[in-house]
Amino acid sequence: MKITTWVGVAVFLVGILIMSAYSMYPLFKPEAGESTILLGIKVSIAMMAIGAAILIITMSVERYKEWKKMKEEISEEELRP
Repeated sequence: MKITTWVGVAVFLVGILIMSAYSMYPLFKPEAGESTILLGIKVSIAMMAIGAAILIITMSVERYKEWKKMKEEISEEELRP
């Protein structure tokens, strides 16, 4: 796997960890305000979206490169019956 794929996975997993931490935050600190919890949830959703976007873009670019390489290797005459 390339470094960009690992970065995308890492950002996504950090977003999941932040979301789980802020979802359990009221259990350990009951006087926490709603705005604090909502901010943590918003940050985690943003990080998960960024990680997912990195992964989707990386996979799309890799697939396009493989398709282009395959198209160059196989001629149209070989594809026809």
